[in-house]
Amino acid sequence: MEKITNDTLRLWQEQGRLLIPQNFEVFRTLVAQAKQYTQRGKYDAAAVYAEIAAIHALFKHSGLFASAELEHILLTIGQKAIRSTLKPQEIPVLPDNPKNILHVSTNVSTYSGIPRLIRRWIQQDTQRSYSLALTNQAPNEVPKILKEAVLDSHGSIYVLNERTSSVVARAKKLREIAATADIVVLHAWEHDVIPTIAFADQEQSPPVIYVNHGDHWFWLGVSISDVVANLRESGMRFSHKRRGIETERNFLLPTVLEPSHRLLSRIEAKRKIGIAENSVLLLSIARASKYKTIGSISFADAHIPLLEKYEQAILIVIGPGNTEDWSAAIERTQGRIKVLGQTEDTAVYYQAADIYVDSFPFVSITSLLEAGSYGVPLVSRFPYSNTCEIFGADMPGLTGNLIRVRDQQEYIKVLSHLVENQEFRLSVGEATKQQITDKHIGSNWLYSLDNLYLRAVSAKRKTVTPKPIDQMFLGEPDCFLPITHGTEYDLDSLIQSRLGIMPFDERLRIWIQMSKKYGIRNRIGLLLPDSYSHSYSRLRSFLPF
Repeated sequence: MEKITNDTLRLWQEQGRLLIPQNFEVFRTLVAQAKQYTQRGKYDAAAVYAEIAAIHALFKHSGLFASAELEHILLTIGQKAIRSTLKPQEIPVLPDNPKNILHVSTNVSTYSGIPRLIRRWIQQDTQRSYSLALTNQAPNEVPKILKEAVLDSHGSIYVLNERTSSVVARAKKLREIAATADIVVLHAWEHDVIPTIAFADQEQSPPVIYVNHGDHWFWLGVSISDVVANLRESGMRFSHKRRGIETERNFLLPTVLEPSHRLLSRIEAKRKIGIAENSVLLLSIARASKYKTIGSISFADAHIPLLEKYEQAILIVIGPGNTEDWSAAIERTQGRIKVLGQTEDTAVYYQAADIYVDSFPFVSITSLLEAGSYGVPLVSRFPYSNTCEIFGADMPGLTGNLIRVRDQQEYIKVLSHLVENQEFRLSVGEATKQQITDKHIGSNWLYSLDNLYLRAVSAKRKTVTPKPIDQMFLGEPDCFLPITHGTEYDLDSLIQSRLGIMPFDERLRIWIQMSKKYGIRNRIGLLLPDSYSHSYSRLRSFLPF
């Protein structure tokens, strides 16, 4: 990782302040297209353009973390395109103790954090029935362990895109499924328009809890959420400050964890993964995108000074595989940097670890919690001002024990102390484990969950501001996002990735336009409707989900 100086931060700020207005103008154009199609009654096309606008705002930061204008369009689609089948006198009365819960997500796969959280949530709360609706489950299969958790709770799994590519039809189906639920818990991806359309008629929808997985991103769902369940304190403060979530709707829910049972000693675990018993193992686990190199120096490079100083030190990074070129750092440290791809079997590595180092420039809080639950001391980097607290690592159970450093010099100094002082390592690790257990596992977590459900059923229904107008913001943390969290892609490619869910007339119009611009070769497939996986796969091909 490049040493981030004040000059570097100022440069990023300047670049970000130039890029945000450009991104905002594109966003406004896409919102205007969605609005035009809505006014013409072409609701499916409008919904797709709204999703394109949301994806753009997510990966090309536009000075917004929520868009009242875009959500207003989606609410209009939901109110006009989906007629309610319930009469006013048939609207169900909310129970004081909800028993039937519907989790809603976009797509679940084996390695991502959302399905793990949903599965643990269901397994911890054995007193309720949980179902799961997925708006775009393709091309992955629902993980077997998640299926079993849902079925064991006497719930059902609904895959909304199995029979239709129509966004509005999927939203209608979701509304029908939710009619039998006491509460909806929303884990949808940040750009997913289907839940906002489905729950546009709040009077005839169950209470909606939005789980704030992407608190540092733009996301949709503010207008339909009766309660926002933030997973950390900085996210809760940011929800109020930048998304307008009122205090009574803003809740803190610790991330649920499974009890961690150490089956191996550190020495035994080290033997099992093939490293020396007397080594000091630094471990990091996250998705490849969280180790994105900014500048010329990588995550691996940041650890070279430490590894050169201590020959017994080893760094294992699980997740990136060969997505980043760390070969020079690996060679320079005589192979003591080991990089692996994603794996489900992370427990043995946590048990072998002496020190856990957070991913950078994107933190990985779930991995921090999992490592800490095994009694491993945690170190995370945070080079920004406190105004950008949303970029750092914080969560109930981490405060007071997580070691957070400002710069590279302090990082190496802290790691050196941990390498040299085994007693200090063990004491910090044990204190971290105790605090995480108290907040995230068992009866204490269930108490927080019960309070969340009580808040949801008793919340005053959200009222939408008429004629909202989005305001672009150029200060911190916004000005950093185009550089640190931005993604390079071509707008035409983004539009093409959504063609499979466009109505045919709009799909044909865009296809003709694109064929004239780029030539017809290899573009016939873009005329096909989304057959379970096309749109998802096209989107995954160039965006870092």
